[in-house]
Amino acid sequence: MSPAPPRGPGMSQARSLSLILAAVLASLLPVTGSQAGEPGRALWVMSYNIRYDNPDDRPDWRTRRGPMVEQIRFFAPDILGLQEALPAMVDQLAGDLAGYAHYGVGRDDGARLGETTTIFYRAERFQRVLARTYWCSPTPDTPSKAYDAALPRTFTRLVLKDRITGVTFDVRNAHLDHVGAESRAKCAAQILALAPWPKARLITLGDFNSAPEEAPYRLLTAPEGPYRDARAAASSVFSPSTGTFNRFTPASIGPPIDYIFVDRRLNVARFAVPTDVADAGVISDHFPVLAEITLSPKTRAKAKP
Repeated sequence: MSPAPPRGPGMSQARSLSLILAAVLASLLPVTGSQAGEPGRALWVMSYNIRYDNPDDRPDWRTRRGPMVEQIRFFAPDILGLQEALPAMVDQLAGDLAGYAHYGVGRDDGARLGETTTIFYRAERFQRVLARTYWCSPTPDTPSKAYDAALPRTFTRLVLKDRITGVTFDVRNAHLDHVGAESRAKCAAQILALAPWPKARLITLGDFNSAPEEAPYRLLTAPEGPYRDARAAASSVFSPSTGTFNRFTPASIGPPIDYIFVDRRLNVARFAVPTDVADAGVISDHFPVLAEITLSPKTRAKAKP
């Protein structure tokens, strides 16, 4: 069992900012007919590049872990996609986050070496139907680096059946390359080409290292395609920061590069970019992104056997 995360300085400020955000979210009314606030019907999804454990970072992982755990516990996502999570970090978070199961493999060997695109999900709510990791390459089942990528790149796929609503979700969590534009475009196309699980609703999230005008975003949000950007689709948006990358500063740098893309058949009630800053510094070099997905009675009825 991992030791408890060090509490250190910074917990109070991070908590207060989260409380402010929660109050704002609670005050925003979704469009008429959505099921926001209906117990067990809404689905909260979070994507979070948590920055790998680099001992030279300031703040380092030992300092950031406690505020991050408290932040995740506070928002309590039903599905949480992580990027840059080393296996040892995943082990620690698994010990810190009660009630979650998870899946992900290291990108270097398909086991315990290298960063993962691990997905955490609420074990009581979801039945895991399928779990796989794919490499962004012509050999997606083999650890590999392709095209102009600087590093091996992966996306993890989980098919999860919601025990509450009966709806099945096909979730893909990706981390695209920070250097290779060709690699990013090819990986987005690979995600898009992967046939959805029968009757499932699609959710793709992650760090795409791409601005909205670039190929990955344009591919995934094409009008003829299955996805739309949760931020654009949401009835209410709380986002003090337009961007999602902060380079360990309180302000974002540039356009958004972290996204949640949702099936066009799903409703998005609320979207947020929590910009919590602890006393010891920002919690990661990316801000998380968070979306509340709601299921219409029609969608739930279709999911029933």
